[in-house]
Amino acid sequence: MSAGFKYDYAPPVELEERYDVQTGIRRRGPYKLDTTNLTEGNNLSSFTPVYANLKTKFAYPVRNMKVIEAYASGTAIKIAKNSLAYVGMFIGNGSKGAKVTDIDKSNKAYDVLTTESAFGEAIAKDTVLFEATAVDGAIQKYVANSALYERTKVESGIVLVALLRTAAEIEPDKLAVPFSKNDKENLKGWFEFNE
Repeated sequence: MSAGFKYDYAPPVELEERYDVQTGIRRRGPYKLDTTNLTEGNNLSSFTPVYANLKTKFAYPVRNMKVIEAYASGTAIKIAKNSLAYVGMFIGNGSKGAKVTDIDKSNKAYDVLTTESAFGEAIAKDTVLFEATAVDGAIQKYVANSALYERTKVESGIVLVALLRTAAEIEPDKLAVPFSKNDKENLKGWFEFNE
């Protein structure tokens, strides 16, 4: 046996095809990822929705979350794991909203968002909530015009990313971060979702 290094690290492999990769068209040049409120060391999955500022070449993650259990009242909303939610953000659905005061990630099946006050209306299972500009939840903060091309690790300093501007046969159930109704409307003609 020859001398050498032994590495005890197996890189994570993403084998699921989230879209027909033959239809993917990338945006020109790298974009600087805004890492505000992202945890250093965590990974953003490929095909995470992104708002790309085409002039400044900055990419802002679109923070959508899927509700996994119908919500009727109270201050606890169960959402799918691996969302980009953070404490202090406003969430909304276009008509109602709330401010997130705590995130409980202790359950292996879902996360629980605790809000400052009740959301204001019932939320059906599988509804996609978005990060809002204000507590009323009326306006989405960033509306996607792109998606991450590949898995990206959040690091300190500048994080450069490649973005997709076109893709077809997208499988929404295979996405780690869902696209909201506003995102899909904005991407019509460029992104084709299998729904």
